[in-house]
Amino acid sequence: MNAVTAAPRSAELLEQLSARMSTLLQERGALSSVQMEYARQKQRVEAKPLWHVLIDNGLARERDVCEALAALLGCDFVRTEQIGPPDAAVLALFSQDMCMAAQFLPLRREGPGLVLLLGDTWPADVAQLVLRRCGLRCRFVVGEFSRVRALIRDCFVFAQHPVAHLVDQEIRQLALDQEGTRSPATFLDHLLHLAVQERATDIHVVPGPASAHVLFRVDGVLHPAYALPTGLMRMVSYVKLLAEMDISEKRRPQDGSFRARIADVPYSIRLSTIVTDLGERLVMRLLPESHDLKGLVELGFYEEDAQRIGAAMQAPSGLVVITGPTGSGKSSTLHAGLRMQRLIERNVLTVEDPIEYRVPVAGQTEVNRKAGYDFHVALRHFLRHDPDVMLVGEMRDAETVAAALDAATTGHLVLSTLHVTTAIGVLSRLNLLGARPQVLAENLLMVVNQRLVRRNCPACSVPLPFTAHQSEWLGLPHGSAGMHGPGCPLCRGTGFFGRVPVYEMLTVSQPLADLIATDAPRSALRAAAQAGGFQTIDTSAKRRIAEGVTTCEEVERAMGIGP
Repeated sequence: MNAVTAAPRSAELLEQLSARMSTLLQERGALSSVQMEYARQKQRVEAKPLWHVLIDNGLARERDVCEALAALLGCDFVRTEQIGPPDAAVLALFSQDMCMAAQFLPLRREGPGLVLLLGDTWPADVAQLVLRRCGLRCRFVVGEFSRVRALIRDCFVFAQHPVAHLVDQEIRQLALDQEGTRSPATFLDHLLHLAVQERATDIHVVPGPASAHVLFRVDGVLHPAYALPTGLMRMVSYVKLLAEMDISEKRRPQDGSFRARIADVPYSIRLSTIVTDLGERLVMRLLPESHDLKGLVELGFYEEDAQRIGAAMQAPSGLVVITGPTGSGKSSTLHAGLRMQRLIERNVLTVEDPIEYRVPVAGQTEVNRKAGYDFHVALRHFLRHDPDVMLVGEMRDAETVAAALDAATTGHLVLSTLHVTTAIGVLSRLNLLGARPQVLAENLLMVVNQRLVRRNCPACSVPLPFTAHQSEWLGLPHGSAGMHGPGCPLCRGTGFFGRVPVYEMLTVSQPLADLIATDAPRSALRAAAQAGGFQTIDTSAKRRIAEGVTTCEEVERAMGIGP
């Protein structure tokens, strides 16, 4: 229970605040009067603050709601990604449990008082708590609830707990256990926490002749983490047991999954094993089960491009395709674009493998091939539920392509992904999968082809002059400079922190649709696209380098292009 609902004495004020928020959001155009009337009625049924109802049911964006709440409370609204690290001395005045329970984070001293970041909480209660704790007055700023929770977790759970030391300690304890009576459960728990702390998306456990290797994939690049004695490979059997896999079968690949709670966030851990000459090789993919999802601009798309994608995903019918290799952020882009819509006004159904992001009020399903429930089967059943939008995790076969185009033809909007290396290549790939050119021309709205490149570390990046060859390739004057960092504790010495998309966007105009309908050659399609303003992914990559977002070397590593 949060601080707002835990304060009965403020119930009347809470109702007044809800009423004022209702008016403010309607004035700002964030909600219609009909939607707000529904939200207020739902609030009475569920006995929750209005802002919870709006966010949990996708009636309004979390940022819009939190900005309105900040205005009503007389506080500044801040974007948490623009907040620097809290002052260590100020942070030490409070405990993790206190900040997580009361949903606030102390940032810094300001004169005789403190500046505090508020999430889903009540300012008066936090002010009293801080006054009792350290005798200081407060100035409050408000952030998005989910972002504040994540920031508290990062500052306390990870910053103050030596997880790496705990992993080392547990490895030694397991190595001393010659009889194998000690469970690997604690080691796995520490390993998962460390992986999340290091921002890893995957954990690889690789058998070797004298020891096993544990590697983390961070920002798309594998980094060695630990060497394990071969005796500790019994951890693989333990993990397979958690994932309900056959632990006695070590001769064929297997897949499975289990759930874990890491730093107070639920995760779905997807497992896959293959058999090598040295034993079983294991990969664990970490998928947070969270409603928290960045918007397209926060993901790194330029504002004007985010608006174009959003407009395509608000069309009444048609097909929007996101392309790129595995791990290029296709699903994140698809869901971020979907969240730009008023979800409560549209019946959204999804079929995914697996469900990666929770979408408020959407009907989300997961493929189950053992039960015969695949993408194309789901699409056939979706049509009986009067959907407005159907999200298909991937179009990988002719049946799914045919079902997706049938749905688009009959007046539905279909969003999906495809493994293709270029935006123009989507057309020939769909043709190979059985799509008729005329049907494709009538229904394809947009193709976004993207890759992810590592972003320069914000803490240690410094200007770095381009070579003459690099300047010529980028089309910049000689003597121009980019950015890169030598490495620091924040980026673990890599010089990079996080990733940003580089992409090309193909909007299907009428002249291009006419060419698609006649099954024109690729050269003609490309010429028509460029005449309509199409820019290749190479152009996007060069722009990122020129702006100091990434480096020539990183683009060459991730995309295979460079000077």
